[in-house]
Amino acid sequence: MHLRHIFGSWAKKLVTYDRNSSNSHRLGRLKFSNKKLEAFDIDDLFRASAKLLGNENLGITYKVTLENGANVVVKRLNYMNELSKKDFLHQMQLLGKMWHENLVQIFSFYFSQDQKLVIYELIPHGTLFELLHESRDIGRITLDWTTRLAIIKDIAKGLNFLHHSLSSHKVPHANLKSSNVLISYDSHGYHSKLTDYGFLRLHPAKKVASKLAISKSPEFVQGKKLTHKTDVYCFGIIVLEIITRKVPGQILGEIEETTSDLSDWVRTVVNNAWSTDIFDLEILAEKEGHNAMLKLTELALQCTDMVSKKRPKMSAVLRRIEEIEQMELKCMQPMNEYS
Repeated sequence: MHLRHIFGSWAKKLVTYDRNSSNSHRLGRLKFSNKKLEAFDIDDLFRASAKLLGNENLGITYKVTLENGANVVVKRLNYMNELSKKDFLHQMQLLGKMWHENLVQIFSFYFSQDQKLVIYELIPHGTLFELLHESRDIGRITLDWTTRLAIIKDIAKGLNFLHHSLSSHKVPHANLKSSNVLISYDSHGYHSKLTDYGFLRLHPAKKVASKLAISKSPEFVQGKKLTHKTDVYCFGIIVLEIITRKVPGQILGEIEETTSDLSDWVRTVVNNAWSTDIFDLEILAEKEGHNAMLKLTELALQCTDMVSKKRPKMSAVLRRIEEIEQMELKCMQPMNEYS
């Protein structure tokens, strides 16, 4: 189906306008932040075929195939009707200039009174949430510990970059969760990129911010100040999700204390006596890596401390992950020598 059919009469109006007419300025053009991508206009976009990828709180996402064969992702943003064009363009230009191997790149964006669009690069193999929770059928790809550690490190690298690049932002990512970690894989393994970052400044109202991942943090629930450490909390939850393969917010009834919070569940299970009982059976069955799993669990619990000031900075978190990774490599060397 073409994107103009999905967007209805608004898209048809854009597709039919004359490029050289005075209407072009009134209707607006796509703004490009990425010079590597061959430029296309709004009418090219709406002539393209589209497939629904997801419908989440911030908006609806489509995979779009342009007439030249290029694939991009178009996100149609929600809750932005009161946003000024100046504020939107300023933030999107800022985000579009950033590049990091663990961030989904913003190619272009569009503003009108009725619609706000963001055009991203396409990451081909779905989300971390799907990889963890929706691929349990026979024949699915096994997520071994080395793969999970690599994914955790990628997420930490991307978030650490955001915290440095958007240091003036109250919460640089603000919507970090497993469904906003996109996955690709090749002969070298799995690679992860963060998406949906940097939108809190466009959603200052608490009612809208409550739809973001930061709303699960203790400080948001308690009405306290949000900081970079709120992102750190969300990162800790993702680490626990990767280690346990349990869905955050769906732990209710699994223990006597009945908590729906993943970090509370882990704390209850370990009960001050570190145990491997919390680990996903798939990685628990591996002979190696249990020590690193425990150390990462401990780090994740530090990241999800109820008191935000007690949580480590992302730079310190990344260093600790790299130390754990190096420890793993040293442990594997003697095994490789005798294999």
